[in-house]
Amino acid sequence: MPDPNASPGTVISSRAVRAGAEARFECWADRLQQAAKDAPSYLGAMQLRQTQGLQHFVFRFASKAEAAAWRDGEAFVALGREADAFSAGRDQVHSGDPARFELPSDNAAVGWKRFVTTWLAVFPVLLAISTIMRLLLGGLPPRASARPVLAYPYRDPAMGHPATPSAMEQSLAAQGYER
Repeated sequence: MPDPNASPGTVISSRAVRAGAEARFECWADRLQQAAKDAPSYLGAMQLRQTQGLQHFVFRFASKAEAAAWRDGEAFVALGREADAFSAGRDQVHSGDPARFELPSDNAAVGWKRFVTTWLAVFPVLLAISTIMRLLLGGLPPRASARPVLAYPYRDPAMGHPATPSAMEQSLAAQGYER
């Protein structure tokens, strides 16, 4: 008889089902739920379906020890090995009420994949916009040109070639720049 003071134990089994294996998974899920019902101290179960083949099973037991015993038991382990042929899984055991779990999400993309996808989508669009704008506004230079900043570098008179503003201004004026 379960201890009325014990915190309930929860097993969450999450599975990512491969495309085309949905019917096989459903048969397996029925057997998994029956195996849980046959376990001692079983309190209830729930199946949660997400997009892109993610499935979650929530099994409640009278205590964490009994939940862990069922998860580590022969029936669950054998069913897990069978499901590995058509899905990838993750199992968690917690106790307490309410039980808090971190579920895998179909939005949890790997960082580098998100970066590559973004740039594959964004870069061509920006390139197309800039090309169209250049064609529409043909009179504009291809890039912004900045006027040179007239700066007089310091040169040591002891080295024999001091830079004088008048010599630099004459040189720049000869090149078409004005102050």
